[in-house]
Amino acid sequence: MYKKELWNNMEYLNKILNNCNEASLLAIKRKDVKIGFKQQFELRVHLYFCKCCQNFEKQSAIIDLSLQKYFGGENLAITASEDFKAKLKSLLK
Repeated sequence: MYKKELWNNMEYLNKILNNCNEASLLAIKRKDVKIGFKQQFELRVHLYFCKCCQNFEKQSAIIDLSLQKYFGGENLAITASEDFKAKLKSLLK
């Protein structure tokens, strides 16, 4: 029984450590909205071990600051038109 639980934990750990796509999305998402405890934990564990994602997060912060300076610190809220949203939904189906 113990080996099975350990194996399941290892699979979970491998999922966290080997998923750079999800980690990069979470790193960007947490700048705009509050992410859940589980997502925060997974991201922190991943970032602890993954130097590439650490660099991505640093570079993303630099890009955000550069854009804020370029546009005068304005809060850029860009929204899509309802027609564009409908076309995009139809393409995704």
